[in-house]
Amino acid sequence: MGLKVGETLAQRYQIEKHLGRGGNAQVYLAYDVESGRKRAIKEINQSGDSRIYAFARREAQIIWKLKYPYFPQIFDIVETEQADYIIMEFLEGETAGERLIRLGSLPAGEVVRMAMDLCLMLSYLHRYTPSLVYCDMKPDNIMIQSAGNLRLIDFGAVMESGQESKESSLRLGTRGYAAPEQFDMNKCVDARTDIYALGVTMYQLLTGKGPELVEKKCGKCSKFFDCRFRLSQFRKLERIICKCVREDPGERYQDCDALREDLSRAFCGK
Repeated sequence: MGLKVGETLAQRYQIEKHLGRGGNAQVYLAYDVESGRKRAIKEINQSGDSRIYAFARREAQIIWKLKYPYFPQIFDIVETEQADYIIMEFLEGETAGERLIRLGSLPAGEVVRMAMDLCLMLSYLHRYTPSLVYCDMKPDNIMIQSAGNLRLIDFGAVMESGQESKESSLRLGTRGYAAPEQFDMNKCVDARTDIYALGVTMYQLLTGKGPELVEKKCGKCSKFFDCRFRLSQFRKLERIICKCVREDPGERYQDCDALREDLSRAFCGK
């Protein structure tokens, strides 16, 4: 099973390279002979876990409806008896996770700019009808393009705001970044769930340390911050991040606008 390099899908998409895999899906780089552009093709195998297949289909439908410039664009869906093929915009660049591997950590100013842009993207989801929660914010899901523009990728964990985790038989999200309520089958997710993960992401981008590598507790935060984080150049961000990652959602920022305003006031003098 799977497409092969040199194969043509739907008499249009010439497969050039296998890019990777995850769960029930394979991802390929292809050349679209009609548009003359490169495309990413996500292959969803129907013979695997039916729940994962359903979520992958749902992800495609969500992105198709959103049509937001900071999210990947879907151009076509090709259905066969064995698999569905989601034809998507091919995004060139590197993920924030790849940049961390390359550089070790990122300058505070760059982290703030990224966080402010991500606040705008998350706010768009939170204000959508119905309100959506991204549920998987982490460096690996942030694409940095050559001009410095950010794109949010991988919408496989998206849930409706107020939805209880127990309504899904799959617990979606990434341990370490996910808010406590995200893996509590009796609690709901909302905008504050994404704010928590964004706080963890900012911490990792600043320090280069994964959320699981922790040493010292920060007040009421459910995350732990190491000594390196307590440097003078990070003190403003430390306060903001600590508020993002409070264990109690009621003690976090209540929406991304408030978080973005605090970041702007602390680092842009506004």
